[in-house]
Amino acid sequence: MVWIGERSYAIYLWHWVVFQVTRPSVDLEGSTWALFALRILIVFALADISLRLVELPIRSGLVEYWFKGMKYRTKKVQLRQKSILAISLTITVIALSTISVHAINQSDREMSLVKAEINQPVEMSPLVDSPTDTPGLWVTGDSVILGIRHELDRRQHISLINARVGRQAPELIDVMTHDKLNMAGATVIFNLGNNNKLTETQVVSIFEEVKDQPQIIVVNTAVPRGWRDENNALIAKYCLQYGAVMVDWAAISLGHPEFFAPDGVHLVPAGVRAYVDAIAINL
Repeated sequence: MVWIGERSYAIYLWHWVVFQVTRPSVDLEGSTWALFALRILIVFALADISLRLVELPIRSGLVEYWFKGMKYRTKKVQLRQKSILAISLTITVIALSTISVHAINQSDREMSLVKAEINQPVEMSPLVDSPTDTPGLWVTGDSVILGIRHELDRRQHISLINARVGRQAPELIDVMTHDKLNMAGATVIFNLGNNNKLTETQVVSIFEEVKDQPQIIVVNTAVPRGWRDENNALIAKYCLQYGAVMVDWAAISLGHPEFFAPDGVHLVPAGVRAYVDAIAINL
């Protein structure tokens, strides 16, 4: 505790930076607990370095003595040391500013594209299909589904899409109850588990609503949240019981942070293609 107390200020300063650039399932892949332990160790290591190289020299007066001793050095040495100090500080500030601005701009651009995609009005396809009487797809879910709908429709006709930002399981059950009346004989595709911790009752209710569809395709969640693994275990269990196809997006996207927008949930174009590929291979 004493060791932590001596470094508490540095821990406070470093933890935000480290935790922002080492987000599980976004910047790093692996076990949640292992990544958490690694992040804590990195914070402690940086805090210890800061204490030894910054805080203690300042507290002991070494930095103050160095500046005070400047006047006793030759003009040439003074000029050289001041120039080196000024150049070092300038380069550091410019580098940090450039990196920060670039990261922020890149993040903003990616999120703007994602928001533009999911906020486009959903054009409901007519429920009358082609003369072959082969029904199109019934697709439902949350904002991730909104983001992939155009790519999926390009691959195979969607007869009905019903998706909304932030949709949770209770609402999904309600819309399925309504929409299935018009979608007999259609393959149903939906994602599950992004926006809330699922209960067994909710998952059973969802599968009961669609159990009569000829094919059920369910995409699990890769969301960097504490409920991800438990949700995916429930999804896998009931996909098996109801004979549904589970698209294991958590496994497919593992090690591919380039699939995701900065929030670690929504998809950039590369992620959209991978997501739809994983669905299309089962159609």
